Amino acid sequence: MRIFLAVSVSSGALIMAGCSNSAAASIHVDSDHHDRSNGVHQFDQDGDVSLLGSDMTIRGHIGGGLSVVGSDLDVSADIGEGMSLVGSDISFDGSVGRDASIAGSDVEWFGSAGGDVDIAGSDVEWSGSAVGNLSIAGSDVEVDGRIGGDLDVAGSDIDIATDSRIAGDLSIAGSDLNVYGEMDGDADLVGSSIDIEGRIEGRLIAIAYSRRGWSWSSDNSHQRVRINGAIGAGSAVCARRVAIGRDAVLANGLTVFADEAPVFENGAPQTGVTYAEINGRDCDDLLEPYNR
Repeated sequence: MRIFLAVSVSSGALIMAGCSNSAAASIHVDSDHHDRSNGVHQFDQDGDVSLLGSDMTIRGHIGGGLSVVGSDLDVSADIGEGMSLVGSDISFDGSVGRDASIAGSDVEWFGSAGGDVDIAGSDVEWSGSAVGNLSIAGSDVEVDGRIGGDLDVAGSDIDIATDSRIAGDLSIAGSDLNVYGEMDGDADLVGSSIDIEGRIEGRLIAIAYSRRGWSWSSDNSHQRVRINGAIGAGSAVCARRVAIGRDAVLANGLTVFADEAPVFENGAPQTGVTYAEINGRDCDDLLEPYNR
């Protein structure tokens, strides 16, 4: 998984931000093209902008890069180069010409990026676009946008919404995973409960299995993979329980490793599904031949 956010650096920056009550420093700011009042920074300049403060609203045009350490950040600006935001509650609704990195608590992204985007937070909502790859580390994560490259997510409750479009590969490690969007590449999923309703053009590799045994769940979804969407050739799953929905499309079949035979819901396709009992074996070892 390609999560490579600098957590230690971000933590230190957050401590700095929490100790500041107002905009304490402005670096590389063109004062002739910068208006500030009541925490609102309005820019119209070609150079870089670096800010250290508390609650800040940033608007306008910045031809260079933007670097901000603060508390509550609301950014809706057109940024020509890259962007780095560190704070608490962060909302971005603008454009970035190159790469962007964000570290915060509650993070909302509604904008666009011309490169890669890395986000670390608690609650993360992505509803924008990126030309490159997107990496997210968080707790509750929702992706409802367009990614031109790969999507890598590590978290707890993770939703890939119906309108999401991922041009590259998908890699997720979490607890409850809902995959409803469209992916042009392969998908590697590890979780407690995995529900697939979207389209995976490439092969699917999914694991929902723990050697520690069962945990109770009201809907019997724990350590279960449910497929009710389209998956590509060469797909395989390893779980305590596997369910195939009526809307499932299994290109060239599916290999299932589980504690019990897969459950086929009413009207679900059964042709091409191969089942083998796990019988104490390791999922990683079982799936290795499929994980090309």
